Amino acid sequence: MKKKWKCCLCFLVLPVLFVAFSPSGASASAISNMSLEEKVGQIMMCFFEGSSLSPHLERVITEMKAGGVILYSSRGNIRTTEQVAELVEKIQKKAAMANSWPLFIAVDQEGGLVNRINEGTTLFPGNMALGASGDERLAARVAGIMAEELSAMGINVNFAPVVDVNNDPRNPIIGVRSFGSSPELVSRLGRAMISGFLEKGVLPCAKHFPGHGNTGIDSHTGLPVISSSMQDLNDTELPPFRAAIEAGVPMIMTAHVLVPALDLERPGTLSPNILGMLRNEMGFSGIIVTDSMGMGALEKGWGMIRAAIEAFNAGADILLFGADRGHLEDEHPMVFKAILEACRSGVISETRLDESVERILKAKARLGLSLHKRPSGTTAPRKSARKELTAAEAASKSITLVRNWSKATAQLRSGKKTLLIWPGEKIAAGKQLASLCSNFSVVSVPEKPRKEDIQAVLEKAGSASVIFAGEYDSWKNPDWMELLKTLGESRLFLLSARSPYALSSLPSTGGSLVLYSDIPSVITSAAAILNGTTLPLGKLPVDLPGIHSAGWGLEK
Repeated sequence: MKKKWKCCLCFLVLPVLFVAFSPSGASASAISNMSLEEKVGQIMMCFFEGSSLSPHLERVITEMKAGGVILYSSRGNIRTTEQVAELVEKIQKKAAMANSWPLFIAVDQEGGLVNRINEGTTLFPGNMALGASGDERLAARVAGIMAEELSAMGINVNFAPVVDVNNDPRNPIIGVRSFGSSPELVSRLGRAMISGFLEKGVLPCAKHFPGHGNTGIDSHTGLPVISSSMQDLNDTELPPFRAAIEAGVPMIMTAHVLVPALDLERPGTLSPNILGMLRNEMGFSGIIVTDSMGMGALEKGWGMIRAAIEAFNAGADILLFGADRGHLEDEHPMVFKAILEACRSGVISETRLDESVERILKAKARLGLSLHKRPSGTTAPRKSARKELTAAEAASKSITLVRNWSKATAQLRSGKKTLLIWPGEKIAAGKQLASLCSNFSVVSVPEKPRKEDIQAVLEKAGSASVIFAGEYDSWKNPDWMELLKTLGESRLFLLSARSPYALSSLPSTGGSLVLYSDIPSVITSAAAILNGTTLPLGKLPVDLPGIHSAGWGLEK
């Protein structure tokens, strides 16, 4: 027990030092010298189109005095690390020319499934893989490397880590983005990653409060409901956020989820009860940032402008306007004017506005940013053996053998040709695996196979007693699930490149190896296991109801 506590303490010290000894830079005089327009700009974080400093982006910086921007690959902001570094530098220079505070430059760089910058950065297998490793020190090192690379490009806010407890196996949006189904595991690894980000000078953001793991609806498209009792919330959803606060997390992102035990009418982002609990009962003094205000959960019931005003009055400090489907960057000036009018009319009080602006400016000062101190130069991150070794360690410690099938692995090692079925849209990973396990004969099949595709695979499989099949959360894809079942569960060896949950739909599968990701380092580690040169070290980070509990894992 003593060793365990020492380990935990080493992750708590750094964030505390980061907060305690950073200059505040946000005195009452600084805020009193700001115009109402400047204050309103600070509470807005906007997306934009394109890979360069466009006229719209210039307007956001110089006229709206926006407090931050968020980068998306889907909107063309991210092409290369060199381009990102140059773009960020131009953004901050434009802010300096406009005599505006330096901006928060944010990104969703979670690792694994949600990774906005892939080319030129170190790729890691994601949170559920780290959960399978159970290694806090490794999680902190992974976060540190991610922060190093983001910081080099001038990105100072990372909307990570996800600290949702994935206690609903059918969750459509969290899944492998979570460390696991245990609040204790999520709390431990969340704390570790927060320390790693803070140590390297990037502000992490724990998300999505009060929890998005026990939902069956994606809040991008509808309003999820968490029907947990208050006791269940205290036992499951809330502990990782309490741990994050203890670790000194500077930002927490809200969830657009309805939690009747806390508020019968309003989702978390719009609820004074829920955000008040975060402030008053849980003691969080940092920045509350909303999930994107254009998501379907809010769009259908409130609309962006009304939701933005209600979210701010409920206690949010930063209103995030992300690149949601159907929304345009041209909406931002309209929202800005609406919030400005709400402030002028008293719908939003000046006291409430100043509270949030003070938190924002203090956080910027902790990064060394102020009107008089600007960010230093940016550059593309450099690759190194240290980084790649850490990625390889994360991969090798995570892969989990859930069900062994000695006949399959014996055949693979015998040199006999063995069929490997892989989704065509992800075929690069399948081809890499086949190149490392030379007797694999890889067959590409569309993710949505037609009847003739399934028939063609059946003909190739013939009477083979062993078939290996890659799958990507096939429980979400009835067409791929039909293919797997048609091939015959008993002769299948599953290679799960996402979560382990497909096994619940294929309970008679012969063998199962869970990879959690299909990045190159993971495929390399999987090949070594299949070839018999290394052993699988991971343990299930989630419960598989009726099959295995979290913590299960075979070595051979």
